[in-house]
Amino acid sequence: VADYYLVSHAHAHGHVVVTHEVHSAGKKVKIPTVCIGLGVKCVTPFEMLRSERARFVLGGSRGR
Repeated sequence: VADYYLVSHAHAHGHVVVTHEVHSAGKKVKIPTVCIGLGVKCVTPFEMLRSERARFVLGGSRGR
C-alpha cells in the first residue's frame, strides 16, 4: 500500500523515487513499472548517491 502512496506523492510533487526494485513484466507490479507508466523518474540508490556525489569518509586520526 505504501508503494503506491510513494509513487503518487512523487508524481504530484515532482520528486524522484529511489528504490532497489527493477522493472519486470511479472505478475507483481513493481515500483519502477508504475513510475514508467506515470512518467515519474525512478533511480537506484547507487545512481542517487552518484548523482549527489555522496562521500563516505572513514574516521582516521583526528588532529594527530
